Amino acid sequence: MVETGTMNTLVVCRTSPYGTFLEGGDHGEIMLLKESPAVARAPGDKIDVFVYVDSDDTLLASVTRPAIVAGECGALTVSALTDSGAFLDWGMKSDLFVPRSHQMGDMAVGQRCVVMALVDELNGRMIGTTRLYDYLEDENAGDFKSGQKVELLICQETDLGYKAVIDGTHLGVIYRGEIFQPIAIGDQLPGYIKEARSDLKIDLALQLHNPEARTEIEAKILQHLKKNNGESTLTDKSRPEDIYRTFNVSKKVYKHALGALYRNRLILLTKEKVSLV
Repeated sequence: MVETGTMNTLVVCRTSPYGTFLEGGDHGEIMLLKESPAVARAPGDKIDVFVYVDSDDTLLASVTRPAIVAGECGALTVSALTDSGAFLDWGMKSDLFVPRSHQMGDMAVGQRCVVMALVDELNGRMIGTTRLYDYLEDENAGDFKSGQKVELLICQETDLGYKAVIDGTHLGVIYRGEIFQPIAIGDQLPGYIKEARSDLKIDLALQLHNPEARTEIEAKILQHLKKNNGESTLTDKSRPEDIYRTFNVSKKVYKHALGALYRNRLILLTKEKVSLV
């Protein structure tokens, strides 16, 4: 069965001077767009193709996989605007159309937006939407556990922080107090489920603050000192961005780790430097 808007493995049924045709089951023959450079195909060959309906309502296949297929979210750049909507570059010959009715807010040429690809129920064509809340879950009904590692796609900045797509299925929030690194719309990065809230909304964190994570940063500090002749100018007074650049943790986490190492008499602390004992 051929599924439009996504990748399919189809069989070549015939070739002609006009192109290659694939077996499409109930859809009949599906024309394969010409490749560059051209690749010889023979009847019986199996090909992985993206199947979609073009602007002329013709079902076509392409060996090129777009940046996102139906049901997937990704960061795309706006290439053009019209009265009816926006066009975004998704790696195909024709750009992905985002109708105005599917836009959360105004879009601008050159803007990077997080979009979900959809098959339009009216005509079967591919469209995009930035109205992610209409298609993704924003409640944790037992899907995630506190401390669980997830993949995040930063999709929107708010007064509280940033909203992110979680593993392509849910939406959550990273509060500003949990952000200790530069992030931007469209960034993909690892994160964690912070806690299970009573209202089922999902809070996220970019770093864990459990004992295992603290032990890991302590080990990194000791390793850093050993590589630098037993000394470092990164103290508890250093700038947060300098600490993050070296250890990928917040200043708060770093200070806690220094305190633990000091209490265990593994380091000496002064205003100017950290030293191995």
